[in-house]
Amino acid sequence: MADVFWVDSNGMSAENSISHKLKRLIAASGAIEGLEEGMRVAVKISTSEDGYEYGLRPVFIRAVAEEVRKVSEKAAILCDGVKLIDYRGKIKGNAFQNTSNSKGYTDTTLSGNFLINGGFSGDEGNSYPVKCADSMLGGVEVGTAICRTDALLVLSHVTLHPLFGLSGAILNGGFESLICKERLRILEGINPYIFSGGPPPKEQLDRFQRRAIEGFLGVREAMEGRVFYINYLWDVTPEPEYYPYSNLPVTPNLGFLASPDPVALDTVTYALLREFSPGQDPVLNHTGVDFSRVLSQAAGLGVGTLDPVIKRSS
Repeated sequence: MADVFWVDSNGMSAENSISHKLKRLIAASGAIEGLEEGMRVAVKISTSEDGYEYGLRPVFIRAVAEEVRKVSEKAAILCDGVKLIDYRGKIKGNAFQNTSNSKGYTDTTLSGNFLINGGFSGDEGNSYPVKCADSMLGGVEVGTAICRTDALLVLSHVTLHPLFGLSGAILNGGFESLICKERLRILEGINPYIFSGGPPPKEQLDRFQRRAIEGFLGVREAMEGRVFYINYLWDVTPEPEYYPYSNLPVTPNLGFLASPDPVALDTVTYALLREFSPGQDPVLNHTGVDFSRVLSQAAGLGVGTLDPVIKRSS
């Protein structure tokens, strides 16, 4: 069993704002309890593509970065990876920085040092083994902005995902924390943009999901287990943030979840999406992916537990 802390979206006011809620969540869940003065702390975030209109506002990230700084007395390293396709034919590093800055993601607004996960090229990283039986990958390259720090907080803007089912703690804390060429290796030629064609055959999809989960094991190995996860159930769209557009969210805003266990966290996230979509499974309906199977596979590979205990507050 693993505790999953949930601060819902009820009772919003000037005295109970998003920042207040996130800071209470951090205190209750113990998200920063293992941090010490002088530690270098990475905060993996999700930045949106130009045209995607539901990205998290900077305050959602800043509230966490400020709490990290209070303990470590150092600015957090906030990072994301470059997108896999550069629609405008620009240098990827420039395109990433310009797009992110235009959406308000800067050092000042985020209260930290905002970097590309894998360096300016997106492909700067260190290799770490994937420790599981019959590994398909053997090892993975983790972005330097993450693997060269002392601890990692994974902040996931939860969305649906056309290949993985749900973009949450497991995907953002694994696949999305790898360097660009490593993510392309895991995809094995699969087009991650389903609007450019139909979904891949089931065998290819299953293989990608297994390899993406192995990527998570590599990141956890890089951080020697010093990782914590927060899921933002806010503007949960059918498309992930790397898409150049976004349709309307599939559920109301449900607040914020936190846990040291990514499988337990994504399990509760998935359950809430179904609970607030009566009579349907929005993940399956929109993506065709059986996310319960993905969760079971992740648990089987030792990523976490399928037996969460929810601790809720407003």
